[in-house]
Amino acid sequence: MDMLWTEGFESLLQIRLWQTIKLVTSRCRIGLLFLVATFVATVSISANVSGQTCHAGDCQPGVISGPYSTVQTAENTASNFPLCKSAACTSGSWPGQIEGLDAEQNIGSSYQFYDQGAYNIDTNIAVGRTLSGQNGQVLQWVNNFFIQAFDKVTGQPQFTFAGGTLGDPRNVTRLWSASTQAECQGTAVNVQVIYDRLDDVFVISRHVGYTVGGISHYAWCLAVSSAPDLSKGKTVWYAYEYKMDTVIPCVTSSANCTTGSVYYYYPDWPRIGTWSNGFYITFDLLDPTHQFSEAGFEACQLDRAHIVRGAASNPMTCYSYLVPGGDLPSLIHSVDVSDIDSAAGPPAGEPEYFLSIVNPSNAQQQGGDGQNWCNRKASPCTSNQLALFSWGSSGLVGPSFIAVNPYTPGCYDTSAPGKELNTICVPEPTTNAASVGAYGVVSCGDAKNTPCIDSLGDRMANRLTYNKLTSSGAGPNGAYLTASHVVMESAANQSTGIRYYILSVANGTASVLVNSGASGPPDLMDSSNKLFFYMPSAALDAQGNLGITYTTSGLACSGCQTQPNPAVYFDVLPWGATSPVTPTLIVQGSGDEENTVHWGEYAATDIDPTDNLTFYGMGEYFNTSQTGVNNCASPPANCHTWQTKIFRGQYGVNF
Repeated sequence: MDMLWTEGFESLLQIRLWQTIKLVTSRCRIGLLFLVATFVATVSISANVSGQTCHAGDCQPGVISGPYSTVQTAENTASNFPLCKSAACTSGSWPGQIEGLDAEQNIGSSYQFYDQGAYNIDTNIAVGRTLSGQNGQVLQWVNNFFIQAFDKVTGQPQFTFAGGTLGDPRNVTRLWSASTQAECQGTAVNVQVIYDRLDDVFVISRHVGYTVGGISHYAWCLAVSSAPDLSKGKTVWYAYEYKMDTVIPCVTSSANCTTGSVYYYYPDWPRIGTWSNGFYITFDLLDPTHQFSEAGFEACQLDRAHIVRGAASNPMTCYSYLVPGGDLPSLIHSVDVSDIDSAAGPPAGEPEYFLSIVNPSNAQQQGGDGQNWCNRKASPCTSNQLALFSWGSSGLVGPSFIAVNPYTPGCYDTSAPGKELNTICVPEPTTNAASVGAYGVVSCGDAKNTPCIDSLGDRMANRLTYNKLTSSGAGPNGAYLTASHVVMESAANQSTGIRYYILSVANGTASVLVNSGASGPPDLMDSSNKLFFYMPSAALDAQGNLGITYTTSGLACSGCQTQPNPAVYFDVLPWGATSPVTPTLIVQGSGDEENTVHWGEYAATDIDPTDNLTFYGMGEYFNTSQTGVNNCASPPANCHTWQTKIFRGQYGVNF
């Protein structure tokens, strides 16, 4: 392993000897593009940065560096997962919603599934096309290893163990070769599954960590199905591994990955999207030498054309975006990458799109000054920008800024210096009501021993969909991005709601078509500010109707027949409407998540590629409170009690 690391490091020196550096200002429209030679041994970067003074907005400087590249470690063709062919897996009908993967299933039987991974799950789904004469599936992932496919007609699970007659979740690591792709045998968090509409295949995207000589390294693991029908034994999986040493930047203290116990930024919060010229991934770059602070992000392009055929792929190409160490954390991070979600793809030459919120800086406030995170207590810090990047013939460029209705990120914490990245304030019925504070004071996210959920308010939610739509009359005509994130609705108790957008895009630029909030349709929120809304995911159907899956939770309600435990909802903003329709309750939980603040990262709303009208959604809930932290190795236990629900329907029919 140490020899492999040495060979990788020699490649790193060769690739990083000369680089193209693009200096941009990440909160200011004044920028400077230049080329500079960067010698690896001295890491000397110099540039004329005059003219970057800003009188409005923030001037936190960001640097786009690259391109970097890494070749595939190996490709492996793996057989499909064992399939359940009994009547239990082939009969029945989808009743509108089905139970997805749960932490405890078939306990005490040979089909027992019991989650022993993280308390939180990053569950998400992908919806496949149903081709003539074939079956279609919904593919679901849960941490840390497990996957299941559900038939779109029967709702029954399809994967099992060899000879099984009931569905049983499968461990995905078998798709990668233990001998040539050993790193991908490891535990992976933050996994995504998507459906590539251009090639009609499912995609699994994972990143793993491994250690060589005491140093942490990282690899990307990608697998694609050879066909859209996962219920066929002849369907195989093409699995790829890419070691990331030559594309993830070195932390400053490592002197270009030559000294110290930490070499690389930690890749976190990954996203993946299908585009006309490749698969694109993004991930945060966290600095382990600064308490894993957000330093920026990275975007990479993978060779989709060869990967979907199981052929040797061209190298992965990446660019990084980093702010100076003195400006940490970056106001721009957790960037979503657009994923084609319509029958028509982008026109020839259209660049890939990336979008993030811009967290509030001191300079964005009236009379403020400075490029660090706003820490004002007297009144809420706000931002009125989104940051747009694109990847065309010149690689990654940006950011350009989109003016939007002002927002305060959900659970934005100014109760003490350095707390701004703490976005934990969503209460549950078991939360101590006295710990739910107003904006600027200590809330349940700062208190100990009281359940509270992370709103993830400092970042965009999953997904960023791309839709190219045509219609007659007043219907949609053009290309659109849809996005959503969590915002504060009331300073009195920091209650949260869902901010959502439809952006018109062309040639790497974007303009606002729909922006909920002050001058648009209302946010999704509780007008009484008792319920907190979080975990959104938005998608657009072929008629331009915007569907959003989200979760609600609140403090215990005296005298209420039903307590506001976390519940999953779905709502629709019809095309051209000024407000959403009445929300649909998907499932009301009767328990809380009490042993972790982390709910997950990947709530999902997808459009069925068969008709481009049917929304599929997925959310998490609890019927038994998840409280345990000890003796969690085997059931029955209260350490892992999460459940998931998968639902579907069309606007005007079911919603």
